Amino acid sequence: MTRTLLAVSLIIVLCCRVLDADEPVPPVEPYTYDSLRAWHAKIGHVDPRWPNEWLLDLKQDGSEEVFLGFLGYGRGMAYALFSHRSTGWVRIADRVDGSDRPFEVMPEQHDGWHDFLAVLPSGRDGLVEAVYTWNGREYVVKFEREVKSSELAHQ
Repeated sequence: MTRTLLAVSLIIVLCCRVLDADEPVPPVEPYTYDSLRAWHAKIGHVDPRWPNEWLLDLKQDGSEEVFLGFLGYGRGMAYALFSHRSTGWVRIADRVDGSDRPFEVMPEQHDGWHDFLAVLPSGRDGLVEAVYTWNGREYVVKFEREVKSSELAHQ
């Protein structure tokens, strides 16, 4: 009985490893601009439903920040956010959730960095709106709300 259980366990482990080998595995965290760019070049699209990257000028200085996708899921894509400095690309948000809708610059700003809006499907025929804000070191979620489908119909 023990040998049978051991053999079955070994077969399951080996099958799982073979199946996992085909999955796109992102580079080791913490993600860098270069590691995500290289990973995108190797695998193509992280998730074909969502863009691999977005560009947005969050300081309104003519230099765009770059959102690079690292995890696709049912409602959207998780992005790391990078800004170019004299020393190279610096990550300014570990995770920003987005979708096929472009991020939007908001008027409010902190230390010259504008808040921005991300919109994702809610999974219940509505939308989730999330506003990200600069906290002095990085972008974090300021607030998030669900807009129900009934509200969307009235707009």
